[in-house]
Amino acid sequence: MTGQLSTVSAALADRGDAVGTWVQMHSPEAGELAAAVGFDFVVVDMEHGTLDLPAAAHMVRAIQGRGADAVVRVPSPEPGTIGRVLDAGARGVLVPGVRGAPEAGHAAAAAHFAPRGTRGACPYVPAFDHGLVSWDEARERADAVHVWLLIEHPDAVGDIEALAAAAAAAGATALVLGPFDLAVAMGHGGDHGHPQVRDALEATVRAAHGAGLDCVAVTLEEEPTASVAAVAAWRSVGCRITTALLDRSTLARAYRTTLHAVRSL
Repeated sequence: MTGQLSTVSAALADRGDAVGTWVQMHSPEAGELAAAVGFDFVVVDMEHGTLDLPAAAHMVRAIQGRGADAVVRVPSPEPGTIGRVLDAGARGVLVPGVRGAPEAGHAAAAAHFAPRGTRGACPYVPAFDHGLVSWDEARERADAVHVWLLIEHPDAVGDIEALAAAAAAAGATALVLGPFDLAVAMGHGGDHGHPQVRDALEATVRAAHGAGLDCVAVTLEEEPTASVAAVAAWRSVGCRITTALLDRSTLARAYRTTLHAVRSL
């Protein structure tokens, strides 16, 4: 992580909102392209993508080299992985698999150094220019990372106020809405628009705000007008940070639509 201001933080300060996208494919160029387009952040998905740690590190460099924050979705709440992703220079970490207050506290603590948290401390890592900055500056950079916890299971929603409070106390900065996983876990297939799923997501937004956290809304729509409507709907309930699109689905849709049009000649 360079000493530059986080693009998410800058966008929130300047515009009052931040917009990101997702990259699952093992392609630094895909991440670089998303950043070059102008997204404020790019989520590098290690959970559902094919990325290991070295690949994710290359993605982080490509994204942040073109002026967007890289937020890495780690595969699990395992503290060592959280620390290694942040050591590699990511400006944020997105942690899945959080189902209750204790897990939320442990996951958030793993992103911070003692005495605030439990992250292993080493100055000779890319996040701190391989030891070229003072430890005081390194700590400032570490304290400024985005620590986002993904809410994607009914157990988490059932304990959402205590979870949000524990997350905030341990240094998390936002809860992230996981609409598709939550819909599946609640027995509604992929229907993330189901009223029960929507109610659970809105309860998460209220709990996040009550704990002083941001809430990141993940939109899954494919068409531009539908994406705009979805983002607008979540902004209306207070989600300052949103995502739109995902590399695989965007590319697949473009391939399929164009191929069908050409074959219809």
